[in-house]
Amino acid sequence: MGSGFCAKRLGNMDAFLQRIIEKGQVAGAGVYIVRHGEEAYYKSFGMQDREKGITMKNDSIYRLFSMTKTFTIVTAMTLYEKGLFKLHDPIAEFLPAFSNVQVAQHDSRGNMQLVPAKGPITFEHLFTMTSGIPYPGPDSYSSRRFAEFQSAAVADPSTDVSTAQVVDMVAGIPLCFQPGEYWMYGFSHDVLGRLIEVISGKSFGDYMAEVILEPLGLSDTRFFVSEEKRSRLAQAYDITATGPVEKTDLNPVPFTKPAFESGGAGLMSTLRDVGAYASMLLNSGKSDTVRILSRKTVDLIRQNHLLDSQKLAQFGFPAMSGYGYGLGVRTMQNTSRAGLNGSVGEWAWDGMLGTWYCVDPAEDLIAVFLVQRYPGANEDLAKRFAQVVYGAIDE
Repeated sequence: MGSGFCAKRLGNMDAFLQRIIEKGQVAGAGVYIVRHGEEAYYKSFGMQDREKGITMKNDSIYRLFSMTKTFTIVTAMTLYEKGLFKLHDPIAEFLPAFSNVQVAQHDSRGNMQLVPAKGPITFEHLFTMTSGIPYPGPDSYSSRRFAEFQSAAVADPSTDVSTAQVVDMVAGIPLCFQPGEYWMYGFSHDVLGRLIEVISGKSFGDYMAEVILEPLGLSDTRFFVSEEKRSRLAQAYDITATGPVEKTDLNPVPFTKPAFESGGAGLMSTLRDVGAYASMLLNSGKSDTVRILSRKTVDLIRQNHLLDSQKLAQFGFPAMSGYGYGLGVRTMQNTSRAGLNGSVGEWAWDGMLGTWYCVDPAEDLIAVFLVQRYPGANEDLAKRFAQVVYGAIDE
């Protein structure tokens, strides 16, 4: 059957990658595309490290940042399939620190008071980012409280907080709204990582390796980069008017197993590893040799779980127009609203430095696009990449 791509049109991908590098929009990039089980495109362009003169290669290692979230979701659902929790279970049954959470409530004048949560945070709230748990930042009382903790932890070089300690601290931060009231991108999936530890009785990274990474042969996907692989790590770049500039103030990449394994942003990986993982999801939870999840569980993950009432004005990001939100994944509902020549039902997630992939059951397709560009036009690049992929389909 073949991949069903037009070889000439796939040449547009070469031109696209060369163009964004020549324009200084990224230092380097890698693409991996599989359709109908056939590898259709597997190339890397540009520089892995401009300062050291190292070219980007197919085995270069990228920081996945929020693309990690889908790995966390799948890891958690292996426990769900064993009947060890229900989506509607309160997380306080496993993490007692969340037994008496408070909400930072604002009146019409903007005055804030702390009130008890009307109901518990559930597993579903974490999966669907409706828990009210923020990321650290300046936008709300709760996110500022989180930022204060983060600053204190970073300021003390001796601090090596564990996943358990971080999550216990988060339990003491007031929520931004009542659990289940709205969708808000935040720290929910990191809390889910801690729940995986409690339920499995193993460290988050060890359990993920046991149930996903090792069965699928993802030897380059971990929460750290081992010393012998350090030379393959792609540098992160900020984009300025004069082109890419080395980004030095990101969280440092650990070269040994870290105490805090971030379920929301901590994994490093490669084109082929992400491609193998995405192919498993496309194949309804099964690789050629092993099943990770059942077809029915994958269907549950990728369907929209949000109510219209949960979608605040800032729902998602500009690139999520036309998408709904499943269990930690975007899911395409309206291609015309998205402005994409893709498919209803296409799903997956992306990452802060421009890592992006899609799983498209309608086209029997997975496509992976990896760059290391600090936020600027990352969403625009991913959309343009998707347009080129779908524009190359011939049959």
